[in-house]
Amino acid sequence: MALEPSVLESRFTDLAVASANFGFLLPHEPLLVLHGASCEARAATAPAEAVAAARQFGEVLAAELGRRAGVRLPAGDQLARLDLLSRAGMLPGPVRDAFNDLHRFDGGAHDEWEVAAHLVGRCFALAAWLFRAVTGDSEPMTFVHASASDLRVLAQRVAVLEEDLPRLRSEFDQRAAPALLAVAEREQLIVSARDAAYEPLREADIAAEVQRRLAKGGWDVLGVGEESQLNRSLGCVLVQPRLGGGLRADMLLTVGGQVVGIVECKRDGIDLDEAMEQAGALAKAPSGSLPWPVWRSPLPYRYVSDGRRLLFCDTNDPESHARLISGFHQPRTLARWQREAEADGGAPTYRARQAAYLQRQNEGFDQLRQAQRRAVRAIEQALAAGQRRALVQMATGSGASFTGVFTAYRQLHYARAGRILFVTDRKVAVHQLIHQLSQFSMPDGGRPLDDVYPVHELTAHGLAPLASVAVATVQRLSAMLSDTQAPEDGSENVSAYETAERQAHPDATPLEVTYCEALPPDAFDLVIVDDCHRALYGQRRALLEYFDAPIVGFSATPTATVLGFFKGNLVNSYSYVQAVADGVAVDCSVYEIRVASERQPASATPVGAVGVQDQSSRRARYEDLDEELTSTAGQGPARAVPTEHLAAVVTAFRDALPTLFPDRMLQGGGPGVVPKTVVLAQDGQHADEVVERIRDVFGAGDDFCRRIMHRDAHAEHLLRDFRTTPQIRIAVVTDLISGISDMRAIECLLILREVRSATYYEQLLAMGTQTISSAALRAVTPGAVAKTQLVVVDAVGASRHLRPLVNVTDASGQEGRAALEHLLDRAASGLVTAQETAELAIRLARLIPTLSDADGAEIRKLAGQPLQELVTRLLDSVDSDHQASLRRAGGKRAVDNERRTALYPLTEEPELQEALLNLYDRPAPKLVTASERRRRQTETVRQRLVEFVERSGHFTPAQLWWLEKIADVAAAETHFAPAYLDSIPFSARGGTDGFLDAFGPDAAIDLLDELRRALA
Repeated sequence: MALEPSVLESRFTDLAVASANFGFLLPHEPLLVLHGASCEARAATAPAEAVAAARQFGEVLAAELGRRAGVRLPAGDQLARLDLLSRAGMLPGPVRDAFNDLHRFDGGAHDEWEVAAHLVGRCFALAAWLFRAVTGDSEPMTFVHASASDLRVLAQRVAVLEEDLPRLRSEFDQRAAPALLAVAEREQLIVSARDAAYEPLREADIAAEVQRRLAKGGWDVLGVGEESQLNRSLGCVLVQPRLGGGLRADMLLTVGGQVVGIVECKRDGIDLDEAMEQAGALAKAPSGSLPWPVWRSPLPYRYVSDGRRLLFCDTNDPESHARLISGFHQPRTLARWQREAEADGGAPTYRARQAAYLQRQNEGFDQLRQAQRRAVRAIEQALAAGQRRALVQMATGSGASFTGVFTAYRQLHYARAGRILFVTDRKVAVHQLIHQLSQFSMPDGGRPLDDVYPVHELTAHGLAPLASVAVATVQRLSAMLSDTQAPEDGSENVSAYETAERQAHPDATPLEVTYCEALPPDAFDLVIVDDCHRALYGQRRALLEYFDAPIVGFSATPTATVLGFFKGNLVNSYSYVQAVADGVAVDCSVYEIRVASERQPASATPVGAVGVQDQSSRRARYEDLDEELTSTAGQGPARAVPTEHLAAVVTAFRDALPTLFPDRMLQGGGPGVVPKTVVLAQDGQHADEVVERIRDVFGAGDDFCRRIMHRDAHAEHLLRDFRTTPQIRIAVVTDLISGISDMRAIECLLILREVRSATYYEQLLAMGTQTISSAALRAVTPGAVAKTQLVVVDAVGASRHLRPLVNVTDASGQEGRAALEHLLDRAASGLVTAQETAELAIRLARLIPTLSDADGAEIRKLAGQPLQELVTRLLDSVDSDHQASLRRAGGKRAVDNERRTALYPLTEEPELQEALLNLYDRPAPKLVTASERRRRQTETVRQRLVEFVERSGHFTPAQLWWLEKIADVAAAETHFAPAYLDSIPFSARGGTDGFLDAFGPDAAIDLLDELRRALA
């Protein structure tokens, strides 16, 4: 019979009173008291039952953490729950270790009583941790060893409640649903959980720990009687010095013989902000009362520590604020700050220079698009205001990397940052960033950035001494800061997004960092993160928290984990829909292929759109994207289209091409006009099967379809051919290939393996959503007029991650004309809905790449604005965030007026409607013949050779013969491989040896590489 609530409450109170080690959890979760007390009471008499109770304690605690953190946890899989909480950043290393013991500790050679006793201790440690994390009370807690009689009483009170345990657990499961938690609240919970994970230090040990950390930072701690030796080292520490007036400081810091700062040690649990105020009062002690030279009074550099946490304040900053740091600044850093303050009294610090100089400088902004300019300004305003973390959302492929490069240039040039760190999660991205940074042309004279501010890759040897910019992978930072070997498994070559997709049970171990002399916490003034996987902000967040530097993050789809790390400070947002409206990206058409049975033919059908009315705000969508945390929990390998269904799927794809690209395929059909297509397969073996099936179905040769994997020997060569030549039409890949900027010619994406996260899916789309000029597209896709869309064909349900706002699948030909005419009529009659407005905008966006200069000028004249601007206004008028802003300001009328204004040119200008419809009536361009393509290729290569010779300097007639013949072969073969040097016509002049003799063995290889790049 179920107990009455009042009786139940009374019995839980009695249990809490009897349990000195778990009773304090009663206000937080009664079941934890029950399971903890059960484990303790039975450890000595019924160890097997105690072990079971310990495991239940761990399960309930994990569920309670998920509820508090707003993380959805799977039912019945404790390991998956712990992994999810770890990846969210909720379980610091010691806490995860304790949970692991409760879940699967077998004791080894220990008997069952010892195992039970060990697990009681683990339960208590977790109980104390939860209490500290939730309450902020950091008083030391000691386990109370109860007498045998007390344990018997405890067991009796446990037994009474366990009679009702099934109902108690059922009620707990019902209330354990994730809380609706703002990302900033989750971030605070994560910080509290981390701070509570370590036992407080004894008061007598705090000063010794602080001195140890100072010594690690390069400070010379002076002993008793050594106070006069301030010049013994650049940075010295005076212990317990007198300040005058009977006051003492715990420590004073001297640099170059002058007192510059103060360090105060406080008991663990003391409010460090209040302690900083006390340190500030001591820092104001009259300089004349000290027997040592004082740099400035009051002392500007102030530190407060409880041995674990370290709070710092630089009062030279405008409106200075204290901040937590991971380690003391080095003496040379304070010395640099002193020099900078003395050189520029008006802007004495890095932050002060941001506020003083950056907002007045616009040089170079003309090379940025409007969205990039807004992002740069938002970053600078955030940093100038003292915001230590700033997040920028930019759709993949919309120029986020260049925005970061431009930001770095301005921080180095105007704010005089000492050194900047770029963080990415792939080796290839490191090389691309280094190239972008090195070749960036500074607006104040055109010099490459690298000439003035050296750019280097961060290696295991540490920072290059002269580096102004360092670029590193997450893997490299992890190895250096956790004092482990860098991985040799090629993981630096693979995006962390891809790794997370492939692992059935991704590693969820929280990363613990230690002080690294080769990479101290004050090594950088600014950290810029280039769209890394959310694991960097969860289980690897210690990497970023290690550095005392503001952090600017770029992310295409910032999940709740990412937003939480940045405390919800999303300073600028530029969505994919906005990129489409601005002409930075093309729109997507999405189709699904489903194979019901081997006997029934498959077909490609359009997927449903999300719809304007159902779209939520961008911030809400990002916070909902925490499904990524559960995307791989407890799952096996990603599923893929099986071998027996490949033929049906590929056949359906082939048969759908005339519908997907009607203008293109009506010019003759056949493999030669298949759009550049990327096919996502599961692994190497699956990719080989896909390649074979595609060649069979299309009846094409080897060059028509190729497998391209980053580990393949000739991957770079094949990738270049796929990008730059017409021969390879389809590339079968198993991950994100090359750099996003290299894949502009892709017009189709066929997905044959499961995609588990929305972020990874969006990165896949970005391979094909970038724009390309019509001339460049025709060079690799004969017969193409313009790239107007990316066609996504989904055979595994991946498109569920990002349903299009509008899925326009008939934008070309007479069907497209009829659909546009219908929408224009609806607009003119005043009946057009918000959904139809969005569709109208997308259809007009599809026309932009096809416009000639004359077309664009005519439309601009009739509409009073470029077509691109018209599309932007239409999409803005139905954007959920923009509508919410309008609704707050003027209600529903403001929203309606905005849409009416955006539609005005289309509703009031019949000539504009006619001009837009006439764009569909132009004759299609003639298909370029193979001979004409060869002629154009030869002319293009010859022109590139002329330009190469002009900029490379003087060549002898003998050397020009080699260059011209290489160009002839490059034109005929669409590329030039070094092996060609040993074939005709080069063999007549000695082949490779002759080439080396002609240019010199040292210069020949570099020259050939430069020439191949110039001609490609």
